[in-house]
Amino acid sequence: LLVIGLFAAIAVLVAWRAAQRARLDRESLDAEGQLADGEVLQVWQDGTAFRVRYRYTPVGAADPVVRIEMAPCLQVLVPEAGQKVRVRYDPRDPRRSRILREGE
Repeated sequence: LLVIGLFAAIAVLVAWRAAQRARLDRESLDAEGQLADGEVLQVWQDGTAFRVRYRYTPVGAADPVVRIEMAPCLQVLVPEAGQKVRVRYDPRDPRRSRILREGE
């Protein structure tokens, strides 16, 4: 029973640290990222979440970047294929990016 409790505590700690890293990563991208126009290429459901494949061209780049991100579980918040979107990306590593939602 003690071993099971230890494993559960470790799992909670790992999940908490992953959430903290994701929050810090998003905050740094919001503070230092650049904006670009993008387009949604494909949307599909993966279990209870949606995945969105999108394309954008960083400022000064010759070729576009194609990325996939998880979208909110609420289908009404997921952009549709073909929809134009704004993307915030890291100019030092354009593969780090995210689609901006309405109001951002």
